[in-house]
Amino acid sequence: MPDPLGYSIFLEPTDAVRAFQARGELKPTVRWSEMMHENHASAFTVAKIARLDLLRTIQASLDEQIRDGGSFDRWKTAILPELQRAGWWGAVQNRELTGTDERIVVNERRLRVIYNTNIRMSLAAGHWARIQRQKAAFPYLRYVPSTSERKRQLHIPWYGIVLPVDHPWWQTHFPPNGWGCKCGFEQVTQRRLERMGWSVTPDDQLPPGNPTIFVAATGQAFDVPQGIDPGFSYNPGTAHLRVMADKAAASIIAAADAGLDAAARQTLREIVDDAAFEQFLALPEASFPVALLTVDQQALISAKARLVVLPTAVYRKQRGEAPEISRGHPELTVANYRLLPDIVDRAIVIAQQGDSRLIYFADEGGRLWKVVVRQDAGEPLPAVVSFHASRPRNMTAETRTLTILLDRRGT
Repeated sequence: MPDPLGYSIFLEPTDAVRAFQARGELKPTVRWSEMMHENHASAFTVAKIARLDLLRTIQASLDEQIRDGGSFDRWKTAILPELQRAGWWGAVQNRELTGTDERIVVNERRLRVIYNTNIRMSLAAGHWARIQRQKAAFPYLRYVPSTSERKRQLHIPWYGIVLPVDHPWWQTHFPPNGWGCKCGFEQVTQRRLERMGWSVTPDDQLPPGNPTIFVAATGQAFDVPQGIDPGFSYNPGTAHLRVMADKAAASIIAAADAGLDAAARQTLREIVDDAAFEQFLALPEASFPVALLTVDQQALISAKARLVVLPTAVYRKQRGEAPEISRGHPELTVANYRLLPDIVDRAIVIAQQGDSRLIYFADEGGRLWKVVVRQDAGEPLPAVVSFHASRPRNMTAETRTLTILLDRRGT
């Protein structure tokens, strides 16, 4: 049985390492379904290990494996003495150690499940980072058959499916799609698509999902598409990016609350300049930090925090993907969106519209830009709701009846 690491020989190790290390929290669980989907992107667990020191030991050993490469046999040789010393090997019945009174068996099969699941899911997140970086040259993904001799019948209809990288189907069907699943994917250029005679799979020809309901140990119910094991119907790469966005937001808010505005703004600019920003923009239903209000601006619109986010729903509207709502501004580039922190921070005109909106005009990159920030009731953070290029005469006309908070046009 080949190790998952062999499948990722051309993957940059840092991508998988970052994804694994993002799972910094240690969370003891008794049943595997106590942690589902995106929770695995922020926390590390091994079912039926209740001791944090043992969890930390296993986590560190897997981190080393992902970082340096190796095989299951190498990992087992290194971790087995630690498990035996802790008493978590063979027939185990110890509530303090396992969190349950039931007798469990810890053997090579259990270790292989731990190893394969953690390694493959971290590698999947790393692969997704690479896919997003390269999607301009490789705009499609093709589902590749499993390397197992015995193919899963429910996965066979997916073999050969070709879809754009950002198609929603990959949010639930990006492999692995179950315990021990060895299905794969390949990145495809337009030229290869044409040369091989392949075509993009129409949505109405995708195999029907016929989802079933799975109730996790927490009592939460999940829709699980047909053919996917419960706990695998999510994309580890996008889950990792959401965790990174959440951690970045928390860090910036904490710095701003402590009066460390310079540090907060520096962190904000660094993450917006990072390659992950473009990957984030492809996520469904997420928000990313893009600007910081002053204390006075926060008070004016009763914002719940000073941090401003860009929801991907707004980004898709801006791209023109919601024509029923707005034509959007599809002419904007990712480089333009990277200007958002400076537009808000270095505005030449700031106006207030009603009780919940601030409008910023700024000269950045040789152009005049307009950004609208709004605090919606029920939302945890104020958000950018509109962003586009403007002109001086438009700025004058649009602010004539508004409350002007700042005007640097004459300076």
